[in-house]
Amino acid sequence: MHHLSFHFVSSLICLAPWNVLPAPTYQYHRELQANEAFASRDYFYVGGEYVTTSTNNTSFVNQMYVEHLVPSRIEQPYPIVFIHGQSMTGTNWLNKPDGSPGWATYFLSHGYEIYILDQPARGRSAWNPSGNTTLATYTVERTMQRFTATERYNLWPQAAFHTQWPGNGSIGDPIFDAFYASTVQFQSDTVVQETNTQKAGAALLNRIGPAVLLSHSQGGLMPWVIADKVPELVKAIVAIEPTGPPFQDVLFPPTTPEGFTRNYGITDIPLQYEPDFEIGELLEKILITNQEARDDELKECWLQREPARQLKNLKGIKVLVESAEASFHRVYDGCTVEYLKQAGVEVQWMKLGDETDPRVAKIHGNGHMQFMEKNSDIIAGVLDEWIREAVGEN
Repeated sequence: MHHLSFHFVSSLICLAPWNVLPAPTYQYHRELQANEAFASRDYFYVGGEYVTTSTNNTSFVNQMYVEHLVPSRIEQPYPIVFIHGQSMTGTNWLNKPDGSPGWATYFLSHGYEIYILDQPARGRSAWNPSGNTTLATYTVERTMQRFTATERYNLWPQAAFHTQWPGNGSIGDPIFDAFYASTVQFQSDTVVQETNTQKAGAALLNRIGPAVLLSHSQGGLMPWVIADKVPELVKAIVAIEPTGPPFQDVLFPPTTPEGFTRNYGITDIPLQYEPDFEIGELLEKILITNQEARDDELKECWLQREPARQLKNLKGIKVLVESAEASFHRVYDGCTVEYLKQAGVEVQWMKLGDETDPRVAKIHGNGHMQFMEKNSDIIAGVLDEWIREAVGEN
């Protein structure tokens, strides 16, 4: 099999605002551009391989698109790799759907070199239609209920606290329409997606060197599998509401008949545990009472049966799991944190709006798409501080 990488000549750009429907005025665009970060830009592809798709026909598959943005002055020692979630692409990080600057602008303006990827088979990373895999999408209803207008549905205890989405989060609101227009189809086979992103993610870090991984939602699975492959190249992990909790799905209908998924605890594909597994052996799980849980958090977590196997390649990496005040992840991210701790990972749980944590005590009203919400820069500032401390620069 042959491997291929493409590269585009860099240029000086200003991150262009995300068009809001109906189209904003020329003056509106000019005002937004005045607040944007200037950066040199290039793109390239990593991973992928040539495969025979039919007699005398060959295709290149499973490659990953990466957008590279460099500030006018690099002031931080390690770049950030941004990993988007399900049904999303790297555009999540560029600008917010109301047209204002996103986290790419924030971190560029604070001296970070950044890499923004489209997961394999997503966005500008081509999908192979002859690969016998299935694509899926998120409906408008699911998007409103879980992401943009959760306060109207109250599907979990914290949903009513959601106040930070710009606009009303529903069809016909120009900000919602702009956001939903950006969603795309995605690979529904989690094993295939994690496998291909692990390969491409490791190829990316082998190309660019050590980096901080910042992920969201379904993209939150990817730092675990990438770091497991190239632990020496991962300086820290910021997991914004990663897919979880361990071994199961909660709140919404289970994805498997018995309600169990993620056979390797926090992933669907194998991670390197210590001690190793015998052939055919799986993790032993047990339902444990979560002593730290509040009334609106999951009271029981599936963890490993003791003595717990250790995630040997993640143990030396500092990890932050961050959860928004009004998100469904606030119910169960604590179980993910407990699982990581049990497996020997140095992990912190940052809960926005937590009155016991002065860093985030005043950050209220955020949902699952917090980096698109009105106070996103305030959140970015807290994460920036954590990253600097984690990599030893403060």
